[in-house]
Amino acid sequence: MATSAAVIGGGPCGLMALKNLREDGFNATLYESRDWVGGLWKYSTDDALSTAENTIFNTSKYRAAVTDFPMPDDMDDFPTAPQLYKYWNDYCNHFQLWPHIKLGAKVLTVRREQGQWALDVASNNGESQTHYFDKVAISTGPFTKPKQPKLEGIEKFSGTAIHGTKFHEPAKYTGKNVLIVGLHASASDVACSLAGKASKVFISHRSGVVFIPRFAEDGSVFDKMPPLWFTLFSIYLSAIWPAAFYWILDTLLGIASKKAYPNIPPSWGLSPAPSIAVSSPLITTELYPHLESGACEPVPAIKRITGPSTIELTSGRTLPNIDTIIFCTGYDFSIPLTLSPQDLNPYPNPGDPPYLYRGIFPLHPDPEIRNSLAFIGQGAIPYPGFCQFEILTMAISQIWRASSSASLPPLPEMQAWHLNFLQWRHHTIRKYSATSSFYVAILPMADHMIASRG
Repeated sequence: MATSAAVIGGGPCGLMALKNLREDGFNATLYESRDWVGGLWKYSTDDALSTAENTIFNTSKYRAAVTDFPMPDDMDDFPTAPQLYKYWNDYCNHFQLWPHIKLGAKVLTVRREQGQWALDVASNNGESQTHYFDKVAISTGPFTKPKQPKLEGIEKFSGTAIHGTKFHEPAKYTGKNVLIVGLHASASDVACSLAGKASKVFISHRSGVVFIPRFAEDGSVFDKMPPLWFTLFSIYLSAIWPAAFYWILDTLLGIASKKAYPNIPPSWGLSPAPSIAVSSPLITTELYPHLESGACEPVPAIKRITGPSTIELTSGRTLPNIDTIIFCTGYDFSIPLTLSPQDLNPYPNPGDPPYLYRGIFPLHPDPEIRNSLAFIGQGAIPYPGFCQFEILTMAISQIWRASSSASLPPLPEMQAWHLNFLQWRHHTIRKYSATSSFYVAILPMADHMIASRG
């Protein structure tokens, strides 16, 4: 009898896991709480994360696609959210995944019971059933618990303050003054949605950011693959001398940014930007015209709220007549279901990195648990697109296969890796004076996974 496996979450990572597990002979079933697959790539108006109506992927289709399902020729060079939503539905059609997907099925609890995993699953009609599996892959993603900073004096503010996940219907903000907190991808989407509708959009940020365009001067996509020699050199240098590796990348990105955007005003406060070691650059092809026109204005971080509609910045400037604050401030890592026993929760302390080996496998004393539970999407490398997670799902499947030569190391070795990771993370945050630990927290992925995929 085939080994049974449950995949929880129908976003891209979950779909790739389902496909690869079934290809390797597992009797795999995917559970998705919503009525669609594709995860955040379908725009929705509920409180869960989704793309905005105007979202464009920051990776070109030439690097974004999975290895065995190219993105079509008629797709934009940088896919739109609707195009990616269609891509993942086409992926399900192509690999005949639909019979193995349960939509409108919310997994409430995953618990260990008599050597198996028991999943309590609630349907849209309120009925609940328990299903049993040998293996479980949790692919709910890291973006489940919105993070909203506490601002001094927020109780004085008489306007509306929301997290970006609750931003819908840009027309509702027509004629209003809006302050966006944060300056990365979601903030850019919100600002572009508001430009031309809101009276004024301010974008508050604590540190600079590197602006990069989607296309190079010759019309090629910005993320085109470098020559093979440079790729091999980068891999070697990042392993033996990471500081030099990041310095080179920072320098190259800085040159490209200056070339594309030579007239960025110093008043925007974008320079010096954090190193790519702790912060990703921002593609600003759509946002920059709105900044240049003055419809949107980057401003320093918020110091405090001083009145019903006034906000003081760290520069001493006061913004008057602010109607709405929108927090595009990211997420705290979280798993949106109950795990039993409780020590299976990889985030016992909110804000800490996951207590997982390589960001995937639980550091649990029971070897059967370590070899039958995996978390997908809790760790990543700074390589764009979906293929890094595709390889990860292949690796998990290979490790779980009884006939595979791939296996997890002994628990002490896994624990030693986690300790070294925490030390590396702490050192990196201090060295580069990171203002956010999210990007650093998700960087290391299973570098041995490529070998493990068999």
